[in-house]
Amino acid sequence: MMPADDRIDDLSAKIGIVGLGGMGSNAINHLFNAGIKSADTIAMNTDIKHLSIINAQKKLLLGKSITRGLGAGGFPEVALKAAESSEDEVRSAIKGYDILFLIAGMGGGTGSGTIPYLAKLGKEQGSLVVSFVTYPFHLERSRRISADASIEKLSKNSDSTIIIENEKLLSYAPNLPIDKALGIVDNVILNSVKGITDTISLPSLINLDFADLKSVLGNSGTALISIGYGSGVDRVEKAIRSNKEHPLLNAELENARSALVHVTGGPDLTIADATRLGEGVTEGMDNKANVIFGARLSNDLGDQVKVVSVITGVKPKLYDPSANKSKPASSEFLSNLYSI
Repeated sequence: MMPADDRIDDLSAKIGIVGLGGMGSNAINHLFNAGIKSADTIAMNTDIKHLSIINAQKKLLLGKSITRGLGAGGFPEVALKAAESSEDEVRSAIKGYDILFLIAGMGGGTGSGTIPYLAKLGKEQGSLVVSFVTYPFHLERSRRISADASIEKLSKNSDSTIIIENEKLLSYAPNLPIDKALGIVDNVILNSVKGITDTISLPSLINLDFADLKSVLGNSGTALISIGYGSGVDRVEKAIRSNKEHPLLNAELENARSALVHVTGGPDLTIADATRLGEGVTEGMDNKANVIFGARLSNDLGDQVKVVSVITGVKPKLYDPSANKSKPASSEFLSNLYSI
């Protein structure tokens, strides 16, 4: 008879996080260095030089015979051929995961070309596929066209596609040094993925399980993510306001179908605080919307609370001149976001 702990581990949801291309691999490096324990990290790229500096549990060079490790040259179709030529290795790398998080930057070569393909392979093996993608700046005209085409293909196989709009980050942090501004994307993804995986894998104040996650993110379409922070006496209301004021995608929420809310707080976080945060960030959604939330305690946060919300089934308004312009975020918000 196997030890009880082994039986429990065998029944736990197996989670893989795959970073594709330069941006995706950088995010994987960030996750690995942050010490994520509840999921496996996997980096895939057509550029062997970049891949060599990435820390991950698994690394795979795509299409060695096609690109010779020199990258896809910004051509998604080249990257796709490279991934297809490595199909056996790709399938082996993602085999057995109940949940696959895919991460890529849209508009370039490897990320744009391979993420729809990886989503397809993931769905074929029965994984819940959740994709995080970044959308190019307004000035990157041809890259936006390429990004739109890739996102359309991705949506056919990704259960949920979470779009992070670079222009939103620019509006929140117009005066932040470029390395820190772009580093925020990695931190948003780290905070989101780690929060979700830890809550279904580790003991929590309010637990989620794989079935909860699938009920919200399965076949849910486009999603937006938002993060809020609060500290001090009025920390819960501050976190709610912060979350609602800083979405990372322009989108219409009227027809949003579901929401996943993850709360993290210090040792004094109460059930009442956690539920109020969940109620606050989903206020205005339809009464029939499926909302689930989890909460974890972290000694590192002290009196601070942090709330991450993923709202699915939204209608994106990418590069919409009529969309409300975002105000620059406070230095406190940016400091929290950058120091995740």
